[in-house]
Amino acid sequence: MTVLAQPDTTASAPREAAQDARRAQILDAARTCFARSGFRGASMQEICLEAKMSPGGLYRYFPSKEAIIEAIAQDERCGAAEIVQAMRGPGPLLDRLIGCAMGYFGYMRDPGACELMAEISAESLRNSEIGKRFAQIDDSVRDIMREVFEEAIEKGEMPPIEDLDATISMLQAAVDGIALRQINDPDLSLARVEPLLRRLVAGVLGMKA
Repeated sequence: MTVLAQPDTTASAPREAAQDARRAQILDAARTCFARSGFRGASMQEICLEAKMSPGGLYRYFPSKEAIIEAIAQDERCGAAEIVQAMRGPGPLLDRLIGCAMGYFGYMRDPGACELMAEISAESLRNSEIGKRFAQIDDSVRDIMREVFEEAIEKGEMPPIEDLDATISMLQAAVDGIALRQINDPDLSLARVEPLLRRLVAGVLGMKA
């Protein structure tokens, strides 16, 4: 009987880990550059300097600035999906919503995260191809919120809402506004935000805080 040799995955694991680390290093550097100079203003040379890599080394991972932006968009999409999954979990609806928002605020406190969000918002307003990529993330969050709210209304967890889409937009605007406010108001701590946001969301949804 012929015994087929199994691939040795132990040898490739350190190499793949190193590649993942280098990729993350590039994306972190790109986020810093985009937050500082904008998507349009940041150059591949600037990203190379920030990442402390040669152009040849960077291009082995990403052939263009557009490829870097696409990778960041994919990471943001996965991060957003992970945060909003808190809306689907067990427990009272209001607790789930506030938990989701607080997780988002915590994420946005990472260095440069708010500045990058501001740049993404500007690109979305320009209706650019970059803005359209990130708008897809926003649409996916809205879809989950709508699904969660419709299910909650059906179960009697919250009263019926005449204009659900406008309500979702208002809640998103409040959460995004608070996140951006952290740029100019670093003393606006999560502990201070949580009880106020709870009352705000409960009021918008017609629920008891």
